[in-house]
Amino acid sequence: MRALAGDLLGRSWFALAWWMVGLLAMGAYVVAIYGSLSGTDELADLWELYPESIRELVGDVNIGTIDGWLHLEFMSWIPLVLGMYGGIFAAGNISRETETSTVDFVLGLPVSRIEFMGSRLVVGILNMGVICGGAFVLLTVQVPLMGYDASPDRYALALANAFLLGTALFCGYALIASFIDEQARVIGIAIGGTLVTYIATAALRAASAPDAVRWLSPFEHYRAAEAMSGRAIDVWSLVVLAVAAVVAGAAALYWYNRRDLAA
Repeated sequence: MRALAGDLLGRSWFALAWWMVGLLAMGAYVVAIYGSLSGTDELADLWELYPESIRELVGDVNIGTIDGWLHLEFMSWIPLVLGMYGGIFAAGNISRETETSTVDFVLGLPVSRIEFMGSRLVVGILNMGVICGGAFVLLTVQVPLMGYDASPDRYALALANAFLLGTALFCGYALIASFIDEQARVIGIAIGGTLVTYIATAALRAASAPDAVRWLSPFEHYRAAEAMSGRAIDVWSLVVLAVAAVVAGAAALYWYNRRDLAA
């Protein structure tokens, strides 16, 4: 599996670099523009202009502070980026390999289906860790350079939460890709599913839906608002995301191996 993972890392770094360039450019812009805002009163007015559903989804933060501003304009959108990246990665490196019959050549080598799928899961999770790590480095370096007090502990906790959420979504899309051999369909499901789930979570929060219903959404377990505000984060949300990632990843491995045995 190490050779498969190494090969995939070598082939995916270029696309990963462009994803990081886009995300980090967005983060750098958000940090830079904070200094051009005239004051906390204007920021408070801006916050009131956001739809209630977005405010409910983003969480209770003081956007008059640099950490609250970063959460509103940067941290709250990272899960969307990770979810879409995970879905596209799963489609391109699982579904596409089967659709183009590349996997037939790979499995002609002394490689099992579990090793093939395992390499995809490992590299996808590693790449998302790189994205989150890049965001952490950006904030811890640029924020003090702009003359503000950095909060690396808050950044680390919020990004760890984002990483777990992204990993859970990616493993879910890998499971879907193990069933569907069409790259375009999996990309559509991943992007559409991520956006719909994100919007639905906002709607459920705004409608004060029961906790049992809201907990079904992975985005409900993103607690970066608490982390960026210095409040205690619900550890069970992190546990739920970790368990969901493990279960979905294990199911993807099982089904991909079962398909091979059935064939």
